[in-house]
Amino acid sequence: MKREQQLVLSFLAAFNRRYGTSRKVVRWPDDENRQTPAIDAVASDATGDILAIEHTLIQPFEGERVDTDRFMKVFGPLDGCRDLMKPGYNVDIGVKVGAIPKGVKWDDVADRVREHLAEVIPTLGEVDKIVSIPGLTFALPVRVGVWAHGSTDHVWVSRSDIPDSLKQVVRMALKTKLPKLVAEKANRRVLLFEQADCAHGHSDIRAAIDDLISEFPQLAQMDEIWLAVTTCWETEDWLFFYELFPDVNGRTLRIKSSRSMPAASGE
Repeated sequence: MKREQQLVLSFLAAFNRRYGTSRKVVRWPDDENRQTPAIDAVASDATGDILAIEHTLIQPFEGERVDTDRFMKVFGPLDGCRDLMKPGYNVDIGVKVGAIPKGVKWDDVADRVREHLAEVIPTLGEVDKIVSIPGLTFALPVRVGVWAHGSTDHVWVSRSDIPDSLKQVVRMALKTKLPKLVAEKANRRVLLFEQADCAHGHSDIRAAIDDLISEFPQLAQMDEIWLAVTTCWETEDWLFFYELFPDVNGRTLRIKSSRSMPAASGE
């Protein structure tokens, strides 16, 4: 089963449990028809009341997936890397979003970054400085912070200068998803945003929706927009849901997702 389908089932289970309803997914339209755009799920109860659900991931900024792929390939292996640990110190390695351009071999860049930092870090005292990685076809400045501690040695990696493009991300999500939901015959329509990071609060996403209401009259045909926060899903198996529209800071749901699947799927 696809990840987004598992998320939809968990949301439906949490919704049913909280409000005493008994809807079950009866169709996965996007799986049934690959030729034209279709929503993710159609759920119904014994009375035939139809709920249409569409899911979309809200990235913290435009191009986040591409940048994350590059960042994780080059800098991800450095997190906790023993070769870069300095006894008695913590090491923080950071780069700006967009630091790794397209058209380069990520494995080669990763090797060069690791080799150079392994040479430089042992020579540093407590410092916060920019280190330029030599031997590359592009400039790659890396911020290296080193500070003494009295416990366990650590190496952390992070990104900085995250673009403020949340409104454009939400705009693209509404532009892509609303027409599919409106086209589906249903008694109730729910757009399920997913947030897999901690870059923005749910009120920030609601503020972006408010700014875009005049651009999307189809929002008037949405019964609800919910935000699924999945930052603890893989690690702790918990899912949290916050209503964004029509109310914000109102209804909230949470569920231990492994317990939700049988009830939500109707098995």
